[in-house]
Amino acid sequence: MRLRVISLWAVVFLWVSPLLLAQNLSVTGTVTDGATGDPLPGATIVAVGTTYSTVSDGEGKFALTVPSSNEATIRVTFVGYQNFEQQISGPAANLDVQLKAEALNLSEEMVVTGFATSVKRANLANSVATISQEEISRVPVQTVDGALSGKFTGVTVRENSGAPGGGISVKLRGVSTINGSSQPLYVVDGVIVSNMAIQSGTNFVSEAASAGSSTPQDNPTNRIADLNPEDIESIEVLKGPSAAAIYGSKASNGVILITTKRGRAGETRYNFSAKFGQRSISNKLGQRVYTRDTAYSLGQAQGEFFDSVARADGTYELIDYEEEMYGNDGAIQEYNFSTSGGGDKTTFFISGSSLDDEGIIERTGYRKNGFRVNLDHRFSPTLRVSASTNFVKSTSDRGLTNNENRGGVTFGVALSSTPNFVDLRPDADGNYPNNPFAASNPLETRDKMLNRETVQRTVGSFKLDWEILSTATQTLDFSILAGYDFFSQENDSLFTPDLQFEEDKSNGLPGTTVQKTTDADNGNLYFNLTHTFIASSGTLFKTSGGLQFEETSSNERLIVGEGLFPNQANFDTAANISFVEQRQLEQRDRGFFIQEEITFGDAIYVVAGIRSDSSSNNGDEDKFYTFPKGAVSVRLSEYDFWEGVKDVFNEFKVRVAWGRTGNLPEFGRKYSSFETVNIDGSGGLLVGTTRGNPNIEPETSTELEIGFDAGIKDNMATFEVSYFNQDIDDLIMLQELPPSSGFQIEAINGGAMETEGIEAALAINPINTEEMEWTARLNYYTFESTITRLDVPAFTVAGGGFAPVLGEFFIEEGESATQIKGIENGEFIKLGDETPDFQLSWDNYFKYREWSLSWLLDWKEGGDAINLTFLLSDGAGTTHDLDTPEGAARAAAFGTTTSQLIEDAGYFKLRELRLQYELPRQRLKSMFNGRVSNIRLALTGRNLWTSTDYSSYDPEVSNFGNRSIGSIEVTPFPSSKSFYFTVSAGM
Repeated sequence: MRLRVISLWAVVFLWVSPLLLAQNLSVTGTVTDGATGDPLPGATIVAVGTTYSTVSDGEGKFALTVPSSNEATIRVTFVGYQNFEQQISGPAANLDVQLKAEALNLSEEMVVTGFATSVKRANLANSVATISQEEISRVPVQTVDGALSGKFTGVTVRENSGAPGGGISVKLRGVSTINGSSQPLYVVDGVIVSNMAIQSGTNFVSEAASAGSSTPQDNPTNRIADLNPEDIESIEVLKGPSAAAIYGSKASNGVILITTKRGRAGETRYNFSAKFGQRSISNKLGQRVYTRDTAYSLGQAQGEFFDSVARADGTYELIDYEEEMYGNDGAIQEYNFSTSGGGDKTTFFISGSSLDDEGIIERTGYRKNGFRVNLDHRFSPTLRVSASTNFVKSTSDRGLTNNENRGGVTFGVALSSTPNFVDLRPDADGNYPNNPFAASNPLETRDKMLNRETVQRTVGSFKLDWEILSTATQTLDFSILAGYDFFSQENDSLFTPDLQFEEDKSNGLPGTTVQKTTDADNGNLYFNLTHTFIASSGTLFKTSGGLQFEETSSNERLIVGEGLFPNQANFDTAANISFVEQRQLEQRDRGFFIQEEITFGDAIYVVAGIRSDSSSNNGDEDKFYTFPKGAVSVRLSEYDFWEGVKDVFNEFKVRVAWGRTGNLPEFGRKYSSFETVNIDGSGGLLVGTTRGNPNIEPETSTELEIGFDAGIKDNMATFEVSYFNQDIDDLIMLQELPPSSGFQIEAINGGAMETEGIEAALAINPINTEEMEWTARLNYYTFESTITRLDVPAFTVAGGGFAPVLGEFFIEEGESATQIKGIENGEFIKLGDETPDFQLSWDNYFKYREWSLSWLLDWKEGGDAINLTFLLSDGAGTTHDLDTPEGAARAAAFGTTTSQLIEDAGYFKLRELRLQYELPRQRLKSMFNGRVSNIRLALTGRNLWTSTDYSSYDPEVSNFGNRSIGSIEVTPFPSSKSFYFTVSAGM
């Protein structure tokens, strides 16, 4: 019996002793800023060589358990700080981690590389640019896309219009398509969102889409403008197919990933900011000063009018119409409030914003109010849900600018025809005189018309994360992400019957009302599965796969009424409903992907993946198109042979990436079209001029990227260089058809293009002490695009010009995709090119104690644009320099040559400037008993100064909006400069 008991205890001892020897290791501690002592929430704490990790809470505290271990190496990382690493042993340990700030140490930053995975920047095999919330909101800006200017290599941002609410074009790595939009794909918190730009319907008054142009040219607002920049945590830019291939057939133009702010566990925090500013025109063109002779040179009527207003000495009251029209000093007010915090299980971020931005033209402006709620809840250590909702309402009054074909009804065209000795101002009773030299009195039009855009939008998402498996060496995670994006846009335009051009209408129905309503829905559903495995050698394997479903729909209704009663805008009072139209769009997309990532000892990173998509926009909705990718990076600085130079080059990585993406055909390309017919308001259909192509396929873009990244002197400086080459095939072209077909054109896959370029970025942080810091960044890039195959005759790109003698963006095989051709000596020849020689930006941040100064300079060298604003004023004799030899020669060349209309659109801009003072923390502590953490006061400015040879308002403006090609201006809404005073506080 005794022997039996001894044997039993022996068995129990042998079974329990390994467990006793392999106790769990419990590590707790606090992560703080080594200089200020402030807690660092969100720092990553990991047991090296395992999958066990955690993050610090709102007070910088953390707790990490490493099962079945009594010793481990603990690594603590936080973006912008030096890494901390310490080996510990025993059943428990407490660490006081004080991290030292290092402005350029971003190697530990996690960069999103797909739907479900991210990779440490040090291992990244592509050039992926990132900016933080601080850089986004450093200087106030109306829209998110406007904040991207000068911040990235390879990113071209153009402000198509100076109208309130924007109208901005963003291109990544140059030209990626010919007949489609060049706008990138926007993804907010993992959900694809709409960036539609919907025409207002004012073309029924301006008739801009006629006489050689197929587009209305009213430069509407991009819907990404609805997002509040203050809600953003960071922005990442996947610039080419090699980085964006996992997004498949929508990513040919690149992808912009936006992450919004979320709450962190800890005390509830409150932030408030108030911004007060003023907006004014950036540049005036000047005015011509007339004599009696120059007035008569315009025509007999102009000369006689001059005689009627001239003084005895031959002078006259010069009316500054640029000041009258564009001289409004628009007031700006913006308020932002947010609160965030939570406990161990639930965290929240809630924000509200209000913006009121007056335009430089009276009765124009942009007003936006928004509300956001981001919630995160952890049901258990393995199950977490996240939800986000953003509601926005905006109103934009945009006036009536840009091109037209009615003899002078838009502001700029009417003013170009009006000599400044003609007084168009109202009399004491408010009555406006008719303009004898144009179809409208632009001051009267401005004061009586309405062109309003009202948008209500809701964007949200729900995500479930389930950690199915978690051991020391592997994890298995499953996630579901559902997203929705709904907006309703109402465009209301009213032109009262007493306006000059309405009274003079040939149909005898003065007064026009245009109402357009658009409802748009976008739904996303994603299923993702990710498996991570760490081999005994330390090699990390990460396998991910997923399914995606997306449905998009829009419904546009347009109605035009004419013959209005005074002070009435309703359609039921109109004498005639002259046009009714409804356009509906439905698009269904499906896709799946699989991706494998392997990291060998933190030195070599290899990734390969495949994305396969189908879409109802393709000729065959059920056909799947495959988009592969592959990349490798090698950190040479991790090898022993690098030790001899590591004191100088502490980090050095070479990388190669290859990938393919697509660009879907526009909706309806596979269908033969019908055209609506309206006769006295009665609708009907006619067979259209475009034949559908049931074999239409997506454009494909294949990119090779080669580059290297270097860190110098413990990341006192970092340097990055990338070369890229894109082969874009199956370009969608419009082919002319023989008359016997019954149609005029058909969309086909019929061309190819090559785009290649170089990007370089240098960042330095030579001063980084407790009292002083200086960080500077230089971004450089250059590219060129060539048409390598064209299966249709050479043509002028849609929105690329009005006539050969006025200059056209012309597509022909073997030539630049952005060349400008025109008439010179009777021949149609190349006279310019839109692509610049290079672009360079210089961003600086300097801090001394409580004061900081930052600025952003933007340099674009070369790149031509077609300036037709002076064409109109030259023809009317009103241009300011017509009495000089240069001006006279330019005007005399009209109709015979084109070169005088093509100008160098290069510039050197002071894009941003900020001076900020932060109240000392000790003073705040004594004043508010520690309840206020910061108070900041700032003076800021945007687009304060421009140096350029371009003769019109702004070299960045274009009438044709988001087209991939076409820098052309015709009396645009001028750009503005803005000044702000900002006060912000955190609690």
